[in-house]
Parts: sequence; structure tokens; C-alpha cells
Amino acid sequence: MEFVCNKENLMGGVQSVQRAVSHHGPMPILSNLLMVASSEGLEITATDLEVGIKAIVPAQVKIEGSITLAAKQLSEIVGKLPNSEIRFEVEGSRAVLFCAKSRFVLPGIGAEDFPALPEIDSEIPPVSLEANKLLRGIKQTTFAAARDDKSVISGISFKIEGGELEIAATDGYRLAIKRYPVEGATDLKAIIPARSMNELARMLNGGDLVSLSLAQNQVLFDFGDRYLTSRLIDGQYPNYRQIVPPSFAYQAQIDRASLLSSVERVSIMASEREAKVIKLRFSQGQIELKANAADLGESDEILEIDYEGEEMTVSFNSVYLTESLRAMEGETLLWSMNTAIAQTKISSSDDQTYSYILMPIRG
Repeated sequence: MEFVCNKENLMGGVQSVQRAVSHHGPMPILSNLLMVASSEGLEITATDLEVGIKAIVPAQVKIEGSITLAAKQLSEIVGKLPNSEIRFEVEGSRAVLFCAKSRFVLPGIGAEDFPALPEIDSEIPPVSLEANKLLRGIKQTTFAAARDDKSVISGISFKIEGGELEIAATDGYRLAIKRYPVEGATDLKAIIPARSMNELARMLNGGDLVSLSLAQNQVLFDFGDRYLTSRLIDGQYPNYRQIVPPSFAYQAQIDRASLLSSVERVSIMASEREAKVIKLRFSQGQIELKANAADLGESDEILEIDYEGEEMTVSFNSVYLTESLRAMEGETLLWSMNTAIAQTKISSSDDQTYSYILMPIRG
């Protein structure tokens, strides 16, 4: 095996896949990158058996072949090399890397022991999605998924129905939903691990198109020169639509940036032992934010808003509230509620495709 490529392309390929590397798994080879040189160029693959990522790098291949090399070591070496041509020569289970006046000899493991990425025998035609819209949907939802949880709500509900893509995430205390139209797409539904969706977000760029293929227990996102495969979570995702109230008695319009800044300031004094609770008291034309902790002190701040409903005090986990405000787009929020203990809906007057449901904290 022998090939030549430039440092920038090789580094880009290594960086694209290395987050799928397993550093503490039962199979030592999973801490390696699979490198395959062929007439199509250089393929670099990493997998931890749940997520797999492949990148195709332009290369002048002189002798075809394959090897696996330690991901961390290879990344560090290539990252320190000058912006110049890199030549790889592989003999048996070792690779020799040449660049300018540098030479590195790297031990490897035979490629035959590296697990192959699953073949996606799609039961439906591939779906073409706009990368920038998909990226927004991922960023606006995945943070609400359950963490450190092996249940279905540690995943993201990914559903296409009637020409509309709906991405949703919940941890039982909050719910984030993003919807947008997709033309000519076949109906489908899947539960994709939140981690896989976050890795996908890192691969999405600008206005590219990404092709989605779905099999019984696997999903494939195809960028043309990069691929991400992920196992799906088996099970039935909760019927989250039933927890969204059909109507609300009270609604406020609030400047999003101002509210976010106020919550971030006031919550400094919120107790870690009490779920970082922040209290919001709504009254005519204003909202008063309060937080306190026995060992920290207290804080309060008044923010002018557009509200003409009954006076109401609602308590929330300030972290959950902050994350939702950061995910929102647009200048003005629509804050909808019924009672101090019922679900609150937060949406944007500029973007009706996204909504966030948050359960108050009682007491």
C-alpha cells in the first residue's frame, strides 16, 4: 500500500471521523482508524459499534491496500506536520510516513479485524434533506433529550409525515419540537441516539444536501464524501403531542435577549441543591425574576414585558430555561401559560416551526 496526499486533506479526513473512535472498548482495534487506499482515493473509517463515520480523502494511490493505525497517534503526528505533501508506505503491519524532512514509523493492526460498517438495505427511497435546516433542527432539540439514560427518551424522535419533518426530544421535564416541510419525502420514523445526532451536526455544512437512508435498525447519512451510520434505538417513543395543551389562557411577549440575560444573571444565586430554581412573577407589564440559596444569598431583577393577564408566579429549573432561550431564534418570545403548575409553552413570534414545553417546579 502506498499513497500520497496533502496534509490539509488528510487532517480534515482524520478530524471528520475520530470522534467515532472507541478509546475504552473491549476491542483494541476500535481505537484505530481504518485506512483503505483504492482507485477512489483514501477512505478513513472509525467506529465504536454504535456510530460509524467514513471520510473519502483525495489521494494519489500508487499501490492499493489497507491498514489500521492508532487514531490518537496519527492525529497528533499529522497535526504537527508542515503544510506539505505526505507519503505513506505500508509493509505488512507497519506504516512509514514521510513529510518534508520528517519520517515516522507507525505500528498497525491488520484491516481484516476491523468491523465493517453496516450495509444499509433501505426499505424506502433515500430522503434528501437540506443541511442547514437539519442542523438548526438538531441544535434546537437534542439538548432536551434525557442524559445518562438507556431508555427511548435518550434518543431523538425523527419523523417524516405528510411532507413535514418533525424532530423532537424530551427528558420528561421538558420537550423541544422542530418542524419544517420536506418535499417529496416518504413517510418514516426512527429514534436516533442524541449522541449520533450531535455528531451529525458537526458534519453538516452550509447549504449542502444530505441523503438519509433507513433500515430496520440502522440509519445512514450520506454527504457524498463523508458518511455517518448509527444504530437506532428500539422501542416506542412517548406520545409527546398529548402533553401540549390545545390552548392557553395567558400570553406574554418578551424580548428574548433581555430575558436570557436576566435569567443568566439572577440564576447565579440559585441553589445547586434545589435544581437551580428561579421564580418568575408575572404582573401587568413586567416580570420579576428571583433566586436564592441559603449559602449564596439572593437576587432579583425586573424586566418590562407585554403582559396583561393575572398575576402569576412560576418556578423553573434555570438551566432548562436558559437552554431553551439560547436555542430560540428571533427577537420576541411568545410565552404561553395556563396556571403556575401547568406546562408553559415558549415559542418565537418570528419562527412558528419551533416550540419548547417546560414543566414548572412546584413549591
